[in-house]
Amino acid sequence: MPGKKIMTALFVLIFWGLAFCSTGLAQGDKQFNPGQDSGFYYTIKKGDTLWNLSEKFYNSQWDWPGLWEMNKDIKNPHQIYPGQKIQVFLKKKTVFNPGVANAQKTQKKASPIKIETSFSFSKIDHVGFIKEKAAPFLGKIIKAQDNNLMMAADDIVYIKQSGKGELIVGKTYQIVTTSRVSEKINHDLFKGVKHLIKARVKILEIKKDYTTGSITHAYRPVNNGDFIMEYYKRDPVLMVENNPEPIDARLICSEDNHLMINDYVIAFINAGSASVKPGQIYSILRKNKIKNDSIWPLKKKNPIQLENLESGKLIVLHTEKTASTVMILSSKNAIYPNDMVN
Repeated sequence: MPGKKIMTALFVLIFWGLAFCSTGLAQGDKQFNPGQDSGFYYTIKKGDTLWNLSEKFYNSQWDWPGLWEMNKDIKNPHQIYPGQKIQVFLKKKTVFNPGVANAQKTQKKASPIKIETSFSFSKIDHVGFIKEKAAPFLGKIIKAQDNNLMMAADDIVYIKQSGKGELIVGKTYQIVTTSRVSEKINHDLFKGVKHLIKARVKILEIKKDYTTGSITHAYRPVNNGDFIMEYYKRDPVLMVENNPEPIDARLICSEDNHLMINDYVIAFINAGSASVKPGQIYSILRKNKIKNDSIWPLKKKNPIQLENLESGKLIVLHTEKTASTVMILSSKNAIYPNDMVN
């Protein structure tokens, strides 16, 4: 199998889960810790085999050795047991071993199985979001104690309160920067305000004219003028829904406005909390059409619309009224803003 196909299969593996008995993966003896590690749980069901799960997850029965090799605890690939949980980390690892691919050639396909999966994303607390208008802010960074232009963890910062709320000593808040979003999405103009979460800050002392705080966690460089907002703890473990009702949505942009959106990139779609919920997995589609005159050059007609191409998969991480935050789980083709989500 070509290397590109192997990696594509591995990316599909990440969001669908696996079905073999394991207590650790790609981390030695490290145990999977929901909320600290990023990945999936999958519980083996009656009738599961590496052969039929390879067909379901990879769309190929012949990739079952990859499922076996990724877990050294499986001594016999014919023996996996219902009720055992496996742990899948978001790690890239080449696992296919074609030398053992013929061992199960005559095994029959099992009937379709129901997959119950959870997704753990340790960085859920600092993924950005889009609102129709900017969220209220309680203060603004005006200076670093050490005069750093870019601030990071353990830096002491000075804050000017906004008067729209009270900062409390000992309480943790988040540091956010905002930017306006104005994108043409499916012939309509989408407008909103993107919020990027840069860090967390703990309030140390409140003075008459300013407040001091200590940056406890930094995900991006903090700058003068960044806002202080309420910190909301999000649940890092999401129950996965693989086949939700179809939606008519589009990709708006990524957190960092990439021209092309790749695997594991955080992005936004123009479907809000009324349409989607965290944990749902959707397909990313691109229009597939050809010019009619390429077939009949003497008779120019409108382009022929073929079946849409599936470019990849995404999972919903967070929802707001206007838009939702998603992560790209896998990509078979290039993914761009304005691609369809269905």
